[in-house]
Amino acid sequence: MARDPEQFDGILMAMAQQHEGGVQELLETIFSFLARKTDFYTGASVSTARKLVLDKFEKFQGDALEAEKKKKKDLEEAEKKRKARAEKERQQLEKESQQRDVEASSIQELTEEEAEKLQKELDAKAGNKSEEKGDGDGLSKVVSGDPAGGTKDEDDEEEDEKGMILL
Repeated sequence: MARDPEQFDGILMAMAQQHEGGVQELLETIFSFLARKTDFYTGASVSTARKLVLDKFEKFQGDALEAEKKKKKDLEEAEKKRKARAEKERQQLEKESQQRDVEASSIQELTEEEAEKLQKELDAKAGNKSEEKGDGDGLSKVVSGDPAGGTKDEDDEEEDEKGMILL
């Protein structure tokens, strides 16, 4: 056998690509070649040829199974590492989030000036909210009656009500 196991990969791959029937057709071509161009079947006994083929099959089958097992193990290890890394990142983010929550909810001491400024801001906000609320029904009130305090009949009241709106 050649020293480099990959020495003929290019040639064999080109052959494999020429066979639409896959490995079975490729093996048929190889055994046909051995029958036509070598003394593989006639140079030694049938049992020797059969043993040679089976020995090579078993050798490379073992290698292929070991390689597959190693590949599967490597993939599992990589997946475990990925999951561990993701879990570590999740825990780190959770820890940072908790730390931010603690920092946000901590008590902060203010100077007199800061306290006065904060109180003014809070008072201003409270004042704005009460102005925005109004009476809460969203409707304007109509004032009826005489501004001088006298009474009028209903027709006069309706005319006065038309133009006067209170908030």
